Amino acid sequence: MTTPQPAASSEEEAPFGYTKGGRPRKRPLSDANREGLCPVKECQRSFRHRYGFTLISFLDGNPNIIDSQNPQQALWQHLGYYLSPLHAYFPTSQAHIEMHEKMKAESASRRLTENEKKERQKESKKKWVEKNKEKRALSLKKSNLRKKAKKELKKEGQDLTERAIEELVEKWLVQGGGQ
Repeated sequence: MTTPQPAASSEEEAPFGYTKGGRPRKRPLSDANREGLCPVKECQRSFRHRYGFTLISFLDGNPNIIDSQNPQQALWQHLGYYLSPLHAYFPTSQAHIEMHEKMKAESASRRLTENEKKERQKESKKKWVEKNKEKRALSLKKSNLRKKAKKELKKEGQDLTERAIEELVEKWLVQGGGQ
């Protein structure tokens, strides 16, 4: 059952649209409330129903959450739908195409450059090393022992399998770090 809405002067009486109950909105929707809605003013299609399913799947412990349940991805798919020349006859297709280009440009401007990525990785590694000094020391020790084990196995003429290398490394770790 739908709520009847005034037909002729709807823009004058409800410049911000209608609520689900059919009442005219007194204020525009805030940006926080616009999450999951198509940004094209004439369209206003909602993808919010995808939030609930994803949240329920997450809470149920389902590790195989389908990517299409993401409202942001659904929005990109919706905008991309109008890029096809087959959909050029829709009245809002040009607005959707323009919005797609605008959002694409915004997303490109937010991406990190290669140098920024490297800097973040360096800082992240630095923090990890500060927190995990013992783990790092053990990791370096094991790495050096693996190299030594490979040389040893080559020297003896044995095959270089991961298992053989790891056995030698464990043996040397138990003995106290190798000769």
